[in-house]
Order: sequence, then structure tokens, then C-alpha cells
Amino acid sequence: MSITFQSMYEEIMENISNENVDSPLRKKISEKLKQTNHKLIILDDDPTGVQTVHDVDVITSWEKEWLREGLSDDKNVLYILTNTRSYTPEVTKQINQEIICNLIDVTGELGVDFSVISRSDSTLRGHYPLEISVIEEVLAERSGWEIAGHLIIPAFFEGKRYTFDDTHYIVDGKMLVPVHETEFANDSVFGFSTAHLPKWVAEKTEGKKAADDVLTISITDIRQGGVDKVLERLLSAEKNAPIVVNAANYNDLDIVSFAVLKAIDKGKRFLFRTAASFVKSIGGIGQKPYLDAGEMIAKTSDHRYGGLLVVGSHTKKTTDQFTDLIKEIHVRPIEIKVEHILDSTKKNDELARVCNLLEESILAGEDTVIYTSRKVIKAKSKEENLKYSQTISATLVEVVRSLKVTPNFIMAKGGITSSDVATQGLEIKKARILGQAAAGVPVLLTGEEARLKHVPYIVFPGNVGDENTITSIIRKIHQLKGR
Repeated sequence: MSITFQSMYEEIMENISNENVDSPLRKKISEKLKQTNHKLIILDDDPTGVQTVHDVDVITSWEKEWLREGLSDDKNVLYILTNTRSYTPEVTKQINQEIICNLIDVTGELGVDFSVISRSDSTLRGHYPLEISVIEEVLAERSGWEIAGHLIIPAFFEGKRYTFDDTHYIVDGKMLVPVHETEFANDSVFGFSTAHLPKWVAEKTEGKKAADDVLTISITDIRQGGVDKVLERLLSAEKNAPIVVNAANYNDLDIVSFAVLKAIDKGKRFLFRTAASFVKSIGGIGQKPYLDAGEMIAKTSDHRYGGLLVVGSHTKKTTDQFTDLIKEIHVRPIEIKVEHILDSTKKNDELARVCNLLEESILAGEDTVIYTSRKVIKAKSKEENLKYSQTISATLVEVVRSLKVTPNFIMAKGGITSSDVATQGLEIKKARILGQAAAGVPVLLTGEEARLKHVPYIVFPGNVGDENTITSIIRKIHQLKGR
């Protein structure tokens, strides 16, 4: 049941609006990572996971060449975009196996110690426990690692997601809503029935782990017991135990992160299944202001050209944001009719129509929104629904690849959409994370190898932002351009 925001805000989430995100403890975390040269490897199941960090790199290939490239600098954080949330369990298993095998080889060559963070959705969607289990198995077989536990940390403050009393909540207006009462819990592939994380673990493991098998680190442990109490809880873990971490602000996470590094010093090994906020904390990454409009505009583009926004996500939040955009700002919307894309006899004609309209619009200086029809077409099975999503996303990629000019700006809305546009549409192999356009909205700078070189790419998650967040970003760009 939803509960009033005010009472829980005062009781549990005190000081959340005044927290110091560049706390002395965060600086100690950064210093410790540099002293030990311990690398944090984040396997990101869609490209939105970089939404809290800046000035670190993401690679989209896990071939040894690119792993060496990514690990050879002095940064302690490296993202590897796996996009596994859009794949079947079989493909997901294979991808994780390949990455960890190559990672073991390359870090061995470079003499680098590392930890693996499986970054996933802050609304509990994704291949859990599969990805954690596969990573553990390969590390045990190839390196002899004994994983003490895996920390489950879905808290994502930029997206107003908090965990306390072992239950995960989303802020909606002045209500704290358990995440199982939201639309995200009804996901056709990754749905779930409870926001109480020990019970969620039992549900997702199909009873292989009971709720009572789950260790928890409470808000009280963190705020009253501090680093020592959290360290004590971590040292008690064994046999890859699930460890639920409660957190309502970055100060909570910084205490947990410092305790994790101290536990690693004592020889413990952990895996992590987390949302984006934890990476910022354990990576020792400080705060940076939101990017200004000039940092989101392609310097390689003719400024007379229009910008491009690709909308693939079908969440209600996305539809509301899209509706607000076209109501408040002059953009040209071009609909892709999904029923035609899923019909082999109509697909090619529909694709040609959209590509022609898009090129014409960008050249005319129109900021253009390519969007899939809002009616969700559901199949009878999870596997077919995943194939539908892949077909639709592949179509969006073909539309982006059809461009003969560089748009003034590029934004993609939705996890699968933004990943496929990045890896297949823009052909990104390595990108620098510039920062955020708004809370939880990362901006990448494409590399020399990309199809469109040195272009800022705004990655907008499907489940992030208020109704007017897209509008605010585009309005900021319009103001710079004098529109």
C-alpha cells in the first residue's frame, strides 16, 4: 500500500535534500581506489546506467583489444555496455561468460585487481539472478574466487527511488509507492509481485533462496552503527549470499561503499546488483553541474540542421513526456506505425517513408521526433514480446543509420532504444561520459571510431524524469540556438 511521503520523509529520509554528495568519506573512497589501483568494472545491461557519473569511459565491445583500451588509463571505473536486458536468458548467459573470461585474461596481463558490478534497473527489472550466478561461476572456475555475497542496491536517488525496511519505493508526487504497485512491475518480460526485497529474491530465484536466507543492512545499521557495523555485516556473508542494502541518500551509500572497500582489504570478494547511484558512491565520483546547452550540441554539425529525438520506450512516463514536448515546443513528430513494422509485407515501405521524411526534416532545420506508435502490441509469450521489442528497436536503428547528415543534437528515449542506437546506429565502441543533461539523463561523447564522430549523445531512460523533463532539455537547446 502507498504511504504518505511526509511521514516517512521525516522519519526515515531525514536530511535527504541537504546531503553533501561530495562528503569527506567520498574523497576517502576515491583516494583508497587510487592507492590500491582497484578497478570497478560495471556490466551495464542498458546504456542508462551511466546516469550518475562523469569523466569516465564506456565501451560497447568486450573484445580483449577494447578491454585493454578501457583499462589502460588511470580511471578506477569502466563501464561495459552489455544491453542484456534486451536479450534472451541464453544470450545473456553467453555475453556474461565471454566478458568475464576476457576480463580475467586482460586484468591478468595488466596486473590489475577488480570487482564486478552488474548494473541493472532501479525498478527491479532485468536478468536476476542469472547474471550474478553466471559471473560467480566463471570467476570461481577461472580464478578460484570465493564470492562471499552479492549486494542488492536498487536505490537511485536521481530517479527518486529509495530502499528502507527492506522495501523499495518510488516517489510519486507526495507519495512513496512500493515499486510493485507501479507500471514497471507489470513488465511483460521481467514482471514481479513484491517490492520487499528478501521476498523478491525468493520470487526471482524460484525458491532456491528463501527470504530468510537474505542478509540485510538496515538504515539503522548504516546511520547508527556506521562503517564498523556495516563491515561486520559484510564479513559475516558467505557462499554468495544475497545482501539487501537499504539506502535513502548518498551519505548512506558512502558508508556502505567504504565498508565494502575495507572488507575487500580483508580478502573478501563481492559481486553487486545495483542501480546507478551506487557506482557514483563506490567509484568516489563527486558532483558535477548539469551540462549546459553548448555541451549537448554537435560541433561537427551544421547548426542550420535540426536535432533528432528517437522515442522507443512505451512507459506511461515516456508517453506523458512526449505529449508535453509536442504541446509546448515546436518539433516535427514522425510516427513509425508498429503494426506495419511487424508485418513483413509492409515493413520496407514503412521504413522508407519514415527515413525520407526524417532526412527532409533535419535538412530543413526542424527538430524531429521519431516515435513508435503508442499502442503496445503484446504477444502470447515473453520470448515473442522480446522479439517484438528487438524488431522495433532494429527499425529505429535503421532510421538513424539512414541519415546522411549529422543532426544538431541526438537524444534517444528508452533503454533498449538508446543502446541499439548507440552500438548499431552510431557504431560507438568507446565513449566518454560527459555528465548529465538532467537528473538521471547521461550524455555521452562519441569517439573517433563512431559513425558520427565526437557527437554528444543524450541517453534518456524510459523510467526517469518528470512530465516536462524532455521539454526542459530541448527548450534549453532552443534558447541557445535563438529559437
